[in-house]
Amino acid sequence: MSRKFRLLRSLVLWLCIPLVGILGLLTSCQSKLIYFPRPYGGDHVARWDAEPGTTVIDYETRGGKQQAYLLSTTPKPERLWLVCGGNGTLALEWSDWLREHAPAEDAWLMMDIPGYGACAGKPSPSTIRHTLKAVVPAGMGALGWSPPADHGKLRFFGHSLGAAVCLMGADEFDIRRGVVLTPFTSTMEMTKAMLGVNLGFIVVHRFDNRDRLRALAKRGDATVFIIHGDDDEAIPVGMSRALAKDVPEVVRYIEIPRGRHNTLQDQAPEEIIKAMREARMNP
Repeated sequence: MSRKFRLLRSLVLWLCIPLVGILGLLTSCQSKLIYFPRPYGGDHVARWDAEPGTTVIDYETRGGKQQAYLLSTTPKPERLWLVCGGNGTLALEWSDWLREHAPAEDAWLMMDIPGYGACAGKPSPSTIRHTLKAVVPAGMGALGWSPPADHGKLRFFGHSLGAAVCLMGADEFDIRRGVVLTPFTSTMEMTKAMLGVNLGFIVVHRFDNRDRLRALAKRGDATVFIIHGDDDEAIPVGMSRALAKDVPEVVRYIEIPRGRHNTLQDQAPEEIIKAMREARMNP
């Protein structure tokens, strides 16, 4: 073996070993970059349950005990909306906004993903899908609705990571209309937005909103309102623009000037309410 070859091999090893180590570290800890689980404090849930029109729904999955929250100010709602917040949000943090702004004719099933709030387990695409399979029938049962799910009565409303969760629910229960705020195209493509380099090939927690919207397009009569701020500091607005361009037969895109990631519902409530009103109507 020539001296030149040995030097080249050593150089390659010195370059590759740190790179492999970095990739391994990113692979092993990527859940901590996606999920930010938090518990409810003290008597938060009990205080919410004491308010009018509220129901705490206890159910179980293979991950353990779960809890969701049904808000309905009318005894006979016309629609049931699946609601899921972003990666650092708890379900009940949307309750006040929904009570004040959302269509009062409907009911709102606010879900936490595994590991969040009072829900056991660890979050991942597979555990979230398993939770969706349980929580939607549980919400329907709390309203006295009989399964199977009627997609004409179901809607979804999600923010950020919750948009991906809701689109998974749409896929699972054939829900064809809803509103999502600040979605990403996919967690694979988010690696470039976060790190400056496309490392999608190492992503284990794969959420692909583009694929979910394309699946809705194949079913027909689907409309998803996407609302995104052009000053979003967490998820590039270009991702929602790309979704609108890729699936124009499904997406109705609304861009909010100076809109931010976590305050969009406060910056543009009128636009969100209008989208909800239109989404709740059958085609």
